[in-house]
Amino acid sequence: MSTSQSSTQFPAFGNGDLAVVRVEGPGICRESGRFEMLLERLEGGGYATLVLDLSACPRVDSTFAGVLLRLATRVQKLVPGRKPLRVALCGVNGTVGELLETLCVRHRFAEVDPGGLATLKSLSVPDENLSKEGILRLSLEGHEQLASLNDANARRFAALLPMLRAELEKLEGGANPAAASSAAGNGASDNPCPSVPETAG
Repeated sequence: MSTSQSSTQFPAFGNGDLAVVRVEGPGICRESGRFEMLLERLEGGGYATLVLDLSACPRVDSTFAGVLLRLATRVQKLVPGRKPLRVALCGVNGTVGELLETLCVRHRFAEVDPGGLATLKSLSVPDENLSKEGILRLSLEGHEQLASLNDANARRFAALLPMLRAELEKLEGGANPAAASSAAGNGASDNPCPSVPETAG
């Protein structure tokens, strides 16, 4: 996968039916569009297992957790003509694990030992991003799914959800199509989700 000016990289590796993505850097809102697009490409790649290696990921925010929840929800659905996909995590550190457990996301994934992943070959996957509007919508939809899991999450995001909706409506109402297209090609704004703290959600 090609590098970019973003602080977090998502190198992908594979062998046969197995694909692995390493999250190298913080899993936060401004990186979530690239992560989502990579996941969607790999989901359609015919793999049987996808492992997300978080050993080099020092922290995640609630937008990134929402992307993981969206992935877990998608792979549970049987898509006609597509091979079922098993998704697992490995290398989850204490800070990341604590947030994923707090938001009731961690238990939706199996966890595997990363020891057997060293012999995989690098995969060439385009490094693509969503527009600022796309990242904001991704954040909103992820938080809506998180809030729907239980009452604790609903309370946790009760104030954030209206702010995300207002930010998205403002962006949609005044967005310049040419500017949005340029953002999609050159990377989203450094702060596409100003309401989302880059720490625990």
